[in-house]
Parts: sequence; structure tokens; C-alpha cells
Amino acid sequence: MSGTIPLRSVVNDFLSEAGLTLHEVLSLMDDEAGGINESLRRGILLDDVSAKRLESALSSRQLNYLIFVLQTFYIINPSGMYKSMSLLPAREDIMIGERATIEGVRLILRALDIGTIP
Repeated sequence: MSGTIPLRSVVNDFLSEAGLTLHEVLSLMDDEAGGINESLRRGILLDDVSAKRLESALSSRQLNYLIFVLQTFYIINPSGMYKSMSLLPAREDIMIGERATIEGVRLILRALDIGTIP
């Protein structure tokens, strides 16, 4: 099997197979601004201005959703595949090395329909 699979479908399938809901996953994640900021900076190539824009544009729940998706499907998944299908958006459009670009973050937010950043 080959082809592409939309990120939103990947997240839904992954959570379903794990017997989890998105609410359950996000409720276990850090809600503190400092913890979220640290996680964002570890996974995304951010300057101070971009970090502030991202944090002010999205709720802590949306930021945690972004962190979950980045970690699960892009950072620890260098193949960029899910069940023999390429993720859409593609890993090479999201990442430089082991960190996402701000443009990559915009693509993920659009794919998940969870917000935009200026």
C-alpha cells in the first residue's frame, strides 16, 4: 500500500488504535506556560518573536495538540510514513533536521484546522 494520508486522519486512526481520545491525551500534557514554551522550543526552530506570536495566537490546548502531533508523527518518525503511506503534509515540508520550521508549523495547523499564526 502506498500513497498519502492526511494528518488529521493519521491522528484519528492512531488515537483510535490506542483506545484514547484527544481529550485524554491533552489532559495529561503540561498546561503551564513555561512547560509548553520549553516543549515548543525543543521541537520548533523559533526566535523570540515567532514564539510570542505562536503562544499568543493559540490556546494552551491547541499548543499541546501541536506538540503532540510534532512529537508523535514528525520528530520521532524520521520516515514520514504512517502505515506505509506518506504523511500529508510531508515531513520534508515540516522539518529541518530534528526540528520543525515555523512554516512547517503553519502547515500542520492548517492540516489540523486548529488555528493560524501571523
